[in-house]
Amino acid sequence: MIKGLSSEFLKVKNVSGILQSVALGGMLCICFNNNTCAQRGECAYSASGKIVDLESKEPIPFVTVQARGTHKVTLTDERGEFVLKNLCDSLNTLVFSCIGYCDTICESDHHHDASTHIYLTQKVTQLDRVTIKAETNKERGTKSISQISLQENEIKRDLTQTLASAISDQQGVTFTSIGTNIQLPVIHGLYGNRILVLNNGFKHGFQNWGTDHAPEIDIASADKITIIKGAAGVRYGPEALGGAISVENNPLNLNNPFTASVTAGYQTNGRGYFVNPQVSQGTEHFSYYLGGNYTRIGDRHAPDYSLTNSGKKEMSFNGGIRYHLKSFDFKIQYSYLDQNLAQLRTSIAESARTFNRALESEKPIFIRPFSYDINEPNQLAAHHLGKVEANWWYSEDAKITFRYGRQFNQRQEFDVRRNVELPIIDLDLETEDYQLEWKHPDWFSLDGLIGFQYFTQLNDNNPGTQVTPFVPNYKTSRYSGFVVESKTWNRNTMEFGARFDYERNTVAGRQQNQDVFRDQFTFTNVTASLGYVRQVSDNSTFRTNLGSAWRTPNMAELYSFGQHGFKVTYGLLRYRFNEEGRVRTDRVLKLDDSSVELERGFKWINEYRRKIQDNVHTATFYINYIENFVYEAPLGVFGTFRGPMPAFVYRQDDALFVGFDYSWERDWTRTLSGIFGISYLWSQNVEKNETLINQPPVSTSYKLTWTKRDFWILHESNLSIRPSYTFKQWQAPRTVSPTVLASGTEEITANSEIFDFADAPEGYFLLELSWNCQWNGFSLNIAVNNVFDIGYRDYLNEMRYFADEPGRNFLFTLNYTFTDKERK
Repeated sequence: MIKGLSSEFLKVKNVSGILQSVALGGMLCICFNNNTCAQRGECAYSASGKIVDLESKEPIPFVTVQARGTHKVTLTDERGEFVLKNLCDSLNTLVFSCIGYCDTICESDHHHDASTHIYLTQKVTQLDRVTIKAETNKERGTKSISQISLQENEIKRDLTQTLASAISDQQGVTFTSIGTNIQLPVIHGLYGNRILVLNNGFKHGFQNWGTDHAPEIDIASADKITIIKGAAGVRYGPEALGGAISVENNPLNLNNPFTASVTAGYQTNGRGYFVNPQVSQGTEHFSYYLGGNYTRIGDRHAPDYSLTNSGKKEMSFNGGIRYHLKSFDFKIQYSYLDQNLAQLRTSIAESARTFNRALESEKPIFIRPFSYDINEPNQLAAHHLGKVEANWWYSEDAKITFRYGRQFNQRQEFDVRRNVELPIIDLDLETEDYQLEWKHPDWFSLDGLIGFQYFTQLNDNNPGTQVTPFVPNYKTSRYSGFVVESKTWNRNTMEFGARFDYERNTVAGRQQNQDVFRDQFTFTNVTASLGYVRQVSDNSTFRTNLGSAWRTPNMAELYSFGQHGFKVTYGLLRYRFNEEGRVRTDRVLKLDDSSVELERGFKWINEYRRKIQDNVHTATFYINYIENFVYEAPLGVFGTFRGPMPAFVYRQDDALFVGFDYSWERDWTRTLSGIFGISYLWSQNVEKNETLINQPPVSTSYKLTWTKRDFWILHESNLSIRPSYTFKQWQAPRTVSPTVLASGTEEITANSEIFDFADAPEGYFLLELSWNCQWNGFSLNIAVNNVFDIGYRDYLNEMRYFADEPGRNFLFTLNYTFTDKERK
């Protein structure tokens, strides 16, 4: 122990941000860090901050800041601020030196995303923590791909929202949905199995088919969400054609004091409420966290009426432990989520006349008074995830990581029918994932990762539904190996990678006459990516990436059969057109006897980012060509035992997506900042030379934020206003109403042009307000969505056929965090 230094301060040493203090001449200098000291980029990492005298709070100018082992040196200016640029490693040791003060060493790693001010003093009294925002530490294999990260404070201002809704404000990102509870993320026009959702490092194992199922992820447990906008198939595997979304839970940092927090909230639309308790602590070798969440929301309401049967009930639990030795690190984590999600009752029609009225009416034909009850149609889902991770640093720049994840997903769906107590869908899905990764030492100045993966998934239909299973039983096994490497020189970084996948599928189900059918098929595929990052100047960066990805059409796209939600759907192997062009669904095709092919995507994405004084401009342009693109197309109105329902079939054609995202950030004053954004996408079925259905329209927004520290009795106060406008989708297909179909004036055949049952809704303007303040351990957030209570319909919400979106909503969120610095 250093003489004169108490054991309390020695405990500040942290694996996530190792901090050392050295006493010189009886003086003491401390770098107190809950986070890392480096702001990380990709080609030219940077570190920035401010050095302040602890007692006087005055900045200290002319402090020397050096990255150990390099020639990168800078001085703080008269305000005590410094920026150390062009660092080529994500792990940097920063040395701070100044006459009259001590030398201080700060080491940063990938576990944190913010840095603290550095306080120097001759006598230790108290340390106040100030955080500044840091750039994202990008995973190997994705450094050249445009991406965005959301931190915990941004995620948890509304814990009632879904994962898709939480990220939908970002440029190029939105969501498609069925009502208010079932929402899937959309990146550059792609969703479902083309957007890989990673839950704590593993592909989230859920019934990911159609737009009817959202990932069962509780955002209350999320510490960070990263959106990767490019084809990331090499790094993460199949299904990342359009990008990936990585959700990370508590990182289990060591040497953190005991912290307990409670977040509670209430929203007026749906009279919803939630509570979210959490506790965590880290010692020198051990850390843990526990958390839970309970949410209850009743029927939402549009400006003019109640949205009957649109509530939800959700419960979750998550926890983890970590044990750390000098060269070894072990983690065990578990999460559980239970959901009961209602679907809009008015989407169910008992007759052809009722169905036509529902589509043509300005208001839903089924409206009841507000209720917390959840009735049919609804979905029950429970998801378990267990994770084990071990890391071994066998040298300073090399590491071996092993991960094992096991997931169990239970799903029951209930519909309006005679035997309402019986589920119409009853599925169990088991997923296992083994991952082995080697971060190798530098080879010929290459920084890289080599990995191997075994993935298996087993889906079983439980008996007792009294209907033909919508999807069959199946087992998928996949063996994969990948390598990603990067080389940095001067202001340049080159990134390249390759991946090999072998997949085997075994399927068993029932035909329309209840005869059993079986099939077995395998796929082998190689994907690759090539990326380049150029630090054009101190203020501008250009990145470009060309990547490929692939996926097998999912089981619903291949085998879906019959009623699901408000429609009936037939998979690629479940129907065929006869010589007259009419559809037949009486038998199941073998995959080898069909024209079904793998879906392959090739995405080229470019991003240019430039900072000019107080302005930051970011422009992203992309082209995505997908061979054998699978999409769901309307076919007509079919009669069922429940009444007439819209009928859809899956088709496969080549498609092209071209678009751009642009954002402009500006600091107008020290307290006032704004960000403008716009996203545009053009898409086309290039094989049939026609538009695609359900593609996001042009959208634009501007967010203005006023931030004031030490305002009145508040430590910090933030007020923001966000107007946005979503245009009408002018690329929508033609409209053929059910009335026209029923009259026989329009006959749909195999060669018919794609259509929709209703016109694309008009564009709409929305205004959001938000105020956040902090006082001691309390944080309060008050938000208002749809301030003007506008009645509108969203083109990407399939319930637009029947009802408006929810109206004005006030959301109140209160958080209290207690930190016991004496208890470690």
